[in-house]
Amino acid sequence: MGLVGESGCGKSTLGRMMLRLLEPTEGKVYLDRVDLMALGLGELQRTRSKMQIIFQHPESALNPRMKIYESIMEPMQIQQVYNSRREERKKAYELIDLVGLNKEHLNRYPHELSGGQIQRAVLARILSLKPCFIVADEPTSMLDVSVQAQVLNLLKDIQKMFNIAYLFISHDLEVVCWMSDRTAIMYKGDIVEIGPSKTVYDNPRHPYTRMLVKAFSQLGQENKYGTMLKDDYKKGTVPDHASGCSFYSRCPQASMGCEKKPELRHIKEGHFVACHEIKDEQFRGTYEEDILRRAADFRPFLERYLDEYLEEAVKND
Repeated sequence: MGLVGESGCGKSTLGRMMLRLLEPTEGKVYLDRVDLMALGLGELQRTRSKMQIIFQHPESALNPRMKIYESIMEPMQIQQVYNSRREERKKAYELIDLVGLNKEHLNRYPHELSGGQIQRAVLARILSLKPCFIVADEPTSMLDVSVQAQVLNLLKDIQKMFNIAYLFISHDLEVVCWMSDRTAIMYKGDIVEIGPSKTVYDNPRHPYTRMLVKAFSQLGQENKYGTMLKDDYKKGTVPDHASGCSFYSRCPQASMGCEKKPELRHIKEGHFVACHEIKDEQFRGTYEEDILRRAADFRPFLERYLDEYLEEAVKND
């Protein structure tokens, strides 16, 4: 899942709340059908190995007084992932090789590595806990362009190898489209559009998403929405979220109906938009209704699977 939005819209805050690095004021977060918000400190500590984060500034994730070897070993020792130090050392060597570093880097301090090498060391540290979910908070924004491509390819390879789910946060819509199966667009703390990445990029429906696509058009390239124009945004203050659409005062398509806060609505397969002005396609219900409908479709399969599993368990007993 990719998450795109302008600076200050709440992307990093959302990612940190999903991991309970920040406490939300309301809502629930589920990981493997477990409500993270209901966990006590002890249970949460044990669950943290399943969910990790790549910070925007990779050097902030490493202790400057610890060598890379010690930084990779530390989470394994805290979570007691392995039974012996020998297994931990073996895993550290495997991970450092996996992320494209040499064994000699293990004996260096963070300040002795380049930005790309630090990010690779951080990835090795994260993978030592065998996570199933990673929040990648603009993991390449502080790297050179050539190094960015290497790290992005490494992230995709790691995802395929270990079957890890990503929440990939970025300003770059093209990078998110390439990295993610689905993309969500955030504006002022609200998800205004969500759908398959190619659909959101090639056929954006929300006015804000269309403007993002225009803004990301590179010099010498054209798209069907043209180039970004000064008049595309209306000047004005952003209204209170409780009273209306967060994009209302800046939207060129705004009308009186936009004073009411819109819900995410299903306009076509897997594509949701929060906008009152989209009328050329038939809405198929709200985002919540679609989730419930998909769950109902999946229920017969789940019940059949559980029945087969219980029968097999009885036979083995």
